[in-house]
Amino acid sequence: MIPVTLVILFVGIYTLYGKNASKTPGIQESSSYAKIPNTKTEAWSLRESLDPIEYIRKDCGELCETNAIGVPGPYFDQITVPIDCDALFINEHIDRGHGLSIAPKTIPKHLHSDFTMNNRLNVSSWYFNQVYLGKTANMAVWTEKIIQDYISLAKDNKLKGTYGILETNALRDGLKHAPVGIKNGRVLVIGSEIPWVEACVLEAGAREVVTLEYGKIVSKHPKIKTMIPDQFRKSYLDKTLGRFDAIVTYSSIEHSGLGRYGDGLNPWGDIIAIARGWCVTKERGSLIIGVEYSYEMEHIKFNAGRWYGKIRYPYLATNWKQHYRGHGRQRVHVFTKINVNFTNTLEYDLKKTHPYLPVKKH
Repeated sequence: MIPVTLVILFVGIYTLYGKNASKTPGIQESSSYAKIPNTKTEAWSLRESLDPIEYIRKDCGELCETNAIGVPGPYFDQITVPIDCDALFINEHIDRGHGLSIAPKTIPKHLHSDFTMNNRLNVSSWYFNQVYLGKTANMAVWTEKIIQDYISLAKDNKLKGTYGILETNALRDGLKHAPVGIKNGRVLVIGSEIPWVEACVLEAGAREVVTLEYGKIVSKHPKIKTMIPDQFRKSYLDKTLGRFDAIVTYSSIEHSGLGRYGDGLNPWGDIIAIARGWCVTKERGSLIIGVEYSYEMEHIKFNAGRWYGKIRYPYLATNWKQHYRGHGRQRVHVFTKINVNFTNTLEYDLKKTHPYLPVKKH
């Protein structure tokens, strides 16, 4: 009886474990396994499945640690850290959707510290459910006539845009103060439901505009092209995206990573979006940005947006030199990319104040 028992026991053990003997011990198989080709050996290895946030954190590196010590700048501290551009574009978790039937209503507990920068930012509730990542945008077709009409209104100081004439003219003022990149430039616009920002950029003399938006848009204007995030990422990776002379974004970046528009939760979604823009901008190119602004009382209204001030704005503008601060409720700031290494000339450049505005902290 003993030999028979041993045979049965051996068969049972083999049935249970034998078929899985080739699998890496201690790692559960998952759909998020990534097979990574090694181009030198052409071997394949399995990488342990992690939460998407941890993959993002790893590839983002110092950029997303938000604890670097800055140096005083004209309007807030200036932060400089190394950025691995290829890693930010290779990581497809950054552009993932949240996959929920409705947008998330609260920040998950395990992400609260990352979203609030270790509880340095207050959080309140203001909820929207406007999921259309990868779907059709609210204004799905931009006709040439609509855009030309917007350009004419802008020239007459009458373009209301999305936020009213005063806010439109605040952006136009910022465009005029960009030292390079707008006039005769190739400009990337980040976030745009209707083409009022594009109209302002064309009015300022841009030769080409590429709009990056969650929702799909068809542009009929010969100077405007559109992309969704996945197209943007793949175009960078296959080297067809090209480089830009300037980046323009107004009332868009503050929403990135909050899930409001169907995007996956990402505590550093805004910071990564601007860093990617830095990666594809030519040396000495410009960044013109308008976001909700509160220098002393910045906070997050989840999932509506972020308000920026002395705590988070320095990290949002990582590796961009502060150049000009304008006006408007969503205070327009202008930055320049001084060189590809940035830190080589940071201290020298920050000693030179810009003539447009006096140096103030708020």
